[in-house]
Amino acid sequence: MSSTTLTTIQDQLILFGYPTWMILGNIGNIFIIMIFMRYRHNACSIYILNLAIMNNLYLTFLSLTQIIPFSYKNITVYALAYCKIRLYLTNIFDQVAKTMLVLSCIDRFMISSDRTSLRRFSTYKRAKFLIFFSVICWLLICIHVPIMITIIDGQCGMFSVYATIYNVYTIIFFSLIPSILIGIFGYLTHRNMRHIRNCIQPSEHNVIKRRDRELMITSRYALPNKSFQYLQIELFIFNISFLLLFLNNAAPFYIYLITSKSFRRDFKQLIFNFYQKIVKQPTVSVAFITNQSLAQRDTRV
Repeated sequence: MSSTTLTTIQDQLILFGYPTWMILGNIGNIFIIMIFMRYRHNACSIYILNLAIMNNLYLTFLSLTQIIPFSYKNITVYALAYCKIRLYLTNIFDQVAKTMLVLSCIDRFMISSDRTSLRRFSTYKRAKFLIFFSVICWLLICIHVPIMITIIDGQCGMFSVYATIYNVYTIIFFSLIPSILIGIFGYLTHRNMRHIRNCIQPSEHNVIKRRDRELMITSRYALPNKSFQYLQIELFIFNISFLLLFLNNAAPFYIYLITSKSFRRDFKQLIFNFYQKIVKQPTVSVAFITNQSLAQRDTRV
């Protein structure tokens, strides 16, 4: 396959793939927001609400910045500020989203613990503080991105020693730490739930609701002494991988819907309530008037 063909396929995937994930992901995240708004005074729900919001921001911003170059002759070549802001904000949105997922796992571990001291940590006020603190932290931690990012030979990215440092940073902060923390607290929550099921009556099992977690691990690599065609193949593979990674922010709603019984119940209730407001209210009113007329007719008879 020639490099021209690879470039054409890659451009089509970017042009149509990102908007598709953006639309599906945003719809799903909006449903998550609508469902968990009913439990917004619960600490875990606050984390999941902010997770959905950050996923929407990430999906929308990254999709638009991937599509804009097709209309504006690759704006990153002419605008260093655009290059820096694009990568800075996508780093922040993605990292805050991962932090919200980790915090929700930690909260489920605390609330399912049989230790009162741990359960007391799961409060609405503390959740709001941790969310604010997380955003501030990532604004500061990611500040190296706009400082070190530059444009060389028309390419916006990391170069020289910083490219290696950024790869290590990505593996540690984007992959290892979130995955390890989610795995640890997911296991501890599962262990707490098993302990609760062994200690309480079956009728009380609904006191603690299960929420699903997902893990996604990414890796980066570098190969020296590459030909132009090899660079094109690598860039094609990278864009395919990045598009698949994009699913991490677009898929939570569909994962919850498939795997979580309680989430499906809440989603059905949301759709039913919406259906009642839009369709059934006028029908009920007409039926009520009809029944009232029949009752009056029977009375006259």
